[in-house]
Amino acid sequence: MKTKTLFLSALAAFLLIGATANAQLRFGLRGEVGLNKPSFSEEVFEVENLNSFKIGPTAEFMLPVVNLGVEGAILYSNDRMNVKDVSEEGAQSIVQKVSNHYLDVPVNLKYKIGFLLPVKAYLAGGPYARFLITSDDFTWETIKGEVEAKSFEAGVNLGLGAELFSRLAVGVNYGIRMTDNYSVDKPEWTDAFNGKKGTWSLTAAVYF
Repeated sequence: MKTKTLFLSALAAFLLIGATANAQLRFGLRGEVGLNKPSFSEEVFEVENLNSFKIGPTAEFMLPVVNLGVEGAILYSNDRMNVKDVSEEGAQSIVQKVSNHYLDVPVNLKYKIGFLLPVKAYLAGGPYARFLITSDDFTWETIKGEVEAKSFEAGVNLGLGAELFSRLAVGVNYGIRMTDNYSVDKPEWTDAFNGKKGTWSLTAAVYF
């Protein structure tokens, strides 16, 4: 029994060493487009048309035997939205287009499933962090100085997709925010600016 256990342990160690030696590290370019069109309303304003896009370098490290690995990226992100004034008569006019710029750092554990060549499916999930680079200030007097983009955000990504010819990966991502993205002085405005905790996006990566 001891000999069998020792043999199996040695075999497992050998396979792990071999997999590590043959591990694949590759780099590429990743892009992401938000699929959300939320609209939030309050008595004096509306926040709508929240759009976002991201782009930047990505890296993937995979163990081929177990098809398990890690991917990470550094993405420039631009989030945009419209803020409308709502008058007492109900008339609406666009007050300001707000754009915030971030540096996104997602790190995912990734598992690939081989189907018919040259297609592979993948599952990915892990934490992300966002660092504010610059943001537009609100000029509307009602909310001026009372709504401010936070300098740091964090959350979790869950994604799935398909990889073609080991070069192009396309998928859908669901991001769950664990923090708010706006600091709001008035509690009743919190939901309007921070919106839903979950957001959908379409992702694509090209590996070299």
